[in-house]
Amino acid sequence: MSNASCRMSQPIKDAEFPATFKRSFIHLLTLTLITAVAVWSGQSSSAPEPGSIKWYVEKAKEQGETSITMPAPQALYEEITSLDQALSTYHLAIGTPIASETQILDGRNIYTWYKLRIIESLIPHPNPEVPPGYLPAALLPVKSNEIVIHRAQGTLTVDGVRSTVTDPDSQLLTLHQKYLFFPSPDGSGKFAWLRAGPNAIFVIKPDNKIAPLVDKQSLMQIDVDASTLGSLDSMRKLAKAKAAELAQPK
Repeated sequence: MSNASCRMSQPIKDAEFPATFKRSFIHLLTLTLITAVAVWSGQSSSAPEPGSIKWYVEKAKEQGETSITMPAPQALYEEITSLDQALSTYHLAIGTPIASETQILDGRNIYTWYKLRIIESLIPHPNPEVPPGYLPAALLPVKSNEIVIHRAQGTLTVDGVRSTVTDPDSQLLTLHQKYLFFPSPDGSGKFAWLRAGPNAIFVIKPDNKIAPLVDKQSLMQIDVDASTLGSLDSMRKLAKAKAAELAQPK
């Protein structure tokens, strides 16, 4: 037999076999781990978080439903018991919404943002402690005579399911309708919180009468009606008097 044939028929040396096996085993183990992590990551990212909008949507689809309604998160509003207190605390302005945008926020809530054009500013109040608010890109830019507010409700179609969030202390606005509202602008002056909740917005009717957007028969709403008799002109006079009072040096 030739030397070449002898070399081909020789078995792998004992010292070589464990190293070859070890390299193959490590390679196989690495591929297995990578595959397992990829599968786990895919399952983890596709599984919606319980309580999220997508979680409710998945539950609705499992039951064959095409629409769902969910309550808005419970909000804590500042307690305002009189018109004088509101005039002493918040901005007061007349404005009309000219654009809106509805989005899912934090995966759990549906909000509707409105960009309002300020028609008349009745009382300005500095609010240095007001935190900044989120401005949807669709509502940018915000001009100096505009401001953005939001409502904790709205409707979106998510994965084919019409998803609606409602709030008994809030209502959606109507574009180009005039409103009297008590906002608390943040430092940028582009976004404002409605910290008075249902007491923060009043509808201005064609006859210049005002009425709460959300009628809760609260102490402030009752006082507004008693102090102004539902008249926008009376509200203007009271606001002007309060602005003059606030302007006096202390």
